[in-house]
Amino acid sequence: AANFEPTGLWRTSERMRLRTEGSNRWEKGVDPYLAEQAAAWATELLVSLTGARFVGHTDAKGELPERPAVRFRPDRASAFTGLEIPAEEQDDILTRLGNERRGGEYVVPTWRARDLVREVDLIEEVARFHLAEVPFTLPVRREMSGRLDRAQRVRRRVEDTLAALGYSEVYTPSLVEQDRDAGALRLQEPITVELALLRTELLPSLVEVARRNAEVGNAPVALFEVARVYLPKGEAELPDERVCVAGVAEGGFLHVKGVVQALLRSLHADASWSRARHPLLHPGKAAQIETGVVGELHPALLDGVWGVFELDLEKLARAARDPVSYEDVITYPAIHQDIAVSVGEDVEVGALVEAARSAAGPLLREARVFDVYRGEQVGPGKKSAAIHLTFQSPERTLTDEEAAELRGRIVAALAEDFGAELRA
Repeated sequence: AANFEPTGLWRTSERMRLRTEGSNRWEKGVDPYLAEQAAAWATELLVSLTGARFVGHTDAKGELPERPAVRFRPDRASAFTGLEIPAEEQDDILTRLGNERRGGEYVVPTWRARDLVREVDLIEEVARFHLAEVPFTLPVRREMSGRLDRAQRVRRRVEDTLAALGYSEVYTPSLVEQDRDAGALRLQEPITVELALLRTELLPSLVEVARRNAEVGNAPVALFEVARVYLPKGEAELPDERVCVAGVAEGGFLHVKGVVQALLRSLHADASWSRARHPLLHPGKAAQIETGVVGELHPALLDGVWGVFELDLEKLARAARDPVSYEDVITYPAIHQDIAVSVGEDVEVGALVEAARSAAGPLLREARVFDVYRGEQVGPGKKSAAIHLTFQSPERTLTDEEAAELRGRIVAALAEDFGAELRA
């Protein structure tokens, strides 16, 4: 008689693409204690029916698993099922099913060792003898108004926008072999070691799909996925399930930044960009916005230049303006001016734009960096940022003096906040 290890047998069957009745039975797990009993029964039949003579036996086995002892509380079972089942009856049911009571625990029989591992499993065993007494209730569901809710509308708009930008949607497993988060939830009984953890981010799986597509010559590669991630909250709590959208495509930081900006425009959402550090992204080409991260993939992870992003869909929904308020087109002419300031290399150009908007107020309709220069003219450790300014009032035509005054306030604010020097 033999007993085969189920996980290894399943993996071999999958690798060989060979499915049999035997593999189907053994991969589900068979009581390892039955092998010795089966050998004894077979020996007894041979001796009694054929006249054979028993001369001895050989036993080659590893250490058999111990019978699990599971804590059980009768009052917990009653509260869980909503039924008043006497403790004596609960004990009688579990005992007749082969469980051995030891104090406040039950040692389950060997043939149920894979099935009865938690208290709730024993509660189910008791409850299935009282199913007719469970009160009938309709399932709880949200009121449906016949239209998509806000989260559904945002998700569809995100999917439609990315598809329009040339991205193809993919689906990857929620279970992974490794995760950067050491606290990622691990399955108690994983099918394989490659599918043992609940992922906490989408990018690693998406990058692996991009790698396989690039290896077989599917170019250009532009992929996105909308799926859940599972953020651990502690051993006693369920994980925080977040719906995220992630994308990967051939191209550098500016390419993927343009994609995310197009995505934000489709949702009428604003974002503040700041420098970020992320282990999957290029050290000098990574940005953080309120809804996630955007950047160029670290060159050690994939050959070539790849842009990636991962955004929280719930945060995107909060940032989206829906419905959009309409403002009448301003008929008064605008005044356009350019300034160039010299700042330290560590100053972010996005911070310069935000400071300019704060200093000038609502009369500054647009502030946009259109050039960044580094060279001998600004000196080492510095850069020159050229900013295009648009001044416009919805009530009247601005004079040159008013535009000059607004420009002076911007220059003064940049000098005070960042030590900027006006170049032009």
